[in-house]
Amino acid sequence: MDIITKTGEIWSENAIGAVISLIKESDDSIEAERKLTHWLTEMNCQLIAMALGRIDAELYQIYRSQGWRVARRDSRTIYCRYGELTYTRRLLQKDGKNFYPLDRKMGFESRKHYSLGMIERIVEAVAITTSRSSSELLQSLAGITISHQSVISLKNYAGEKEKTYEKTLAEEEKVEKPTQPEIIAIEGDGIVLKNKEKGGVSEVHRLQVYEGVRKNGNRTELVGLRCFASTSRKELFAMVRSYLLGHYDLSKTTVLSNGDGGSGYQFQDFERMVEGCLNHQHFLDCYHVHEKIRTRLSFCNKELVDHIIRELHRTDNIMKRIPVWMDTARSCARTEADLEEVDKLQSYLERNAPYIPSLSQRGIHTEIHLGTAETNHRFYSYRMKRQGRSWPSEGMECMVWVLTARKNKTLTAALLYHANGKSYKKMDRAMHKAAVQAEHKIAQNVRSEAQKRKMRNYRPGCLEGRIGVYGASSSPMGRLARAIQRY
Repeated sequence: MDIITKTGEIWSENAIGAVISLIKESDDSIEAERKLTHWLTEMNCQLIAMALGRIDAELYQIYRSQGWRVARRDSRTIYCRYGELTYTRRLLQKDGKNFYPLDRKMGFESRKHYSLGMIERIVEAVAITTSRSSSELLQSLAGITISHQSVISLKNYAGEKEKTYEKTLAEEEKVEKPTQPEIIAIEGDGIVLKNKEKGGVSEVHRLQVYEGVRKNGNRTELVGLRCFASTSRKELFAMVRSYLLGHYDLSKTTVLSNGDGGSGYQFQDFERMVEGCLNHQHFLDCYHVHEKIRTRLSFCNKELVDHIIRELHRTDNIMKRIPVWMDTARSCARTEADLEEVDKLQSYLERNAPYIPSLSQRGIHTEIHLGTAETNHRFYSYRMKRQGRSWPSEGMECMVWVLTARKNKTLTAALLYHANGKSYKKMDRAMHKAAVQAEHKIAQNVRSEAQKRKMRNYRPGCLEGRIGVYGASSSPMGRLARAIQRY
């Protein structure tokens, strides 16, 4: 017998009558739906409160054997995914220490008005839209009254837990048999955001690690993608290094790194992360190289600039071609400032010449196309840069980690890790044992009632008989129907 059938058995004529009364008392179909939704939510919460009461009783039996005693019983109201739950639980006391076993096992934190499941839903909403819009959506769709300040507070709470989880996962979790892919790619870049406190801007640093590319319909997606983001570059790079050492054996792996050449995204920065790899090939992001050439040679005609960019990825020896291109550009200069721009570009290209050649120029054959970090910026910039938004330092950091959790699909694991520690993947043994005992007692009660009826030689027979009367109740058929019902 499945859970749907079991649930169907609890409905009685009284419940069906209550539903009919609500429909009858409503002025229109929309009002009827509102009333029924509210009634069903209350029924669900009362049912769950009764179930939690039985589990709490079983938990007390487990802890009583350890010397814990009941200090008192307290009532609590908390918002969950299934509604506003009000339940009663025991406060246990031993050697001057107090705790609520049911709250601990269910993950209901003290001084929090929302369950972990509800926090997850709220954070998922604020990751898509503003805190005020999230507050209105939750009120409209979920019937939960929450201010935008509370939404921001829960967003910061979830962001801190995600940061702790990712940091712990990278530093402590070691895979028993690390994978040894042939090629992995690491890309990094930064996003500049407005900072309310500093009155200027702050940079959010991003790194992403992936193992390849696969087709998904007409689009492509990254294989084994793992994203990291933080306002602290030093902390971020240390986290990614720990993640690589714990999850990969790089001794036979070629690492492709890609950056824009700015501070923190140069060859030596990536080299420290992938120490011990078979081969490390660093690339200067082609978008930034092309943009630098177009900016520095803005005084030249477009055909010349396009020709230099095309030749950049065709020639076998860039160092030989750079002086030729720059001499041609100097011939187009009109002012001393233009000549200075050419000198700066030549210095830039010569300094980064080893990192400009593409994958094909270096003889690396792979389906990976470097430069996806720029594309994935949109996931962050659409939420954090639109409409000229500015952020306080703490709010910026937490929002970045919330978006990273959504990208990596680790928000649920981070919240459970905070509640249950390293055993977040498994239900607590005491909780599992209490639930099993509560279910066993319910089954025993059902069996005992059936046995009592059998001992009394109970014969239910026909519980209810009905005769369709398609006429007046005073007709012969109507009088027969009333007689049977009275009997």
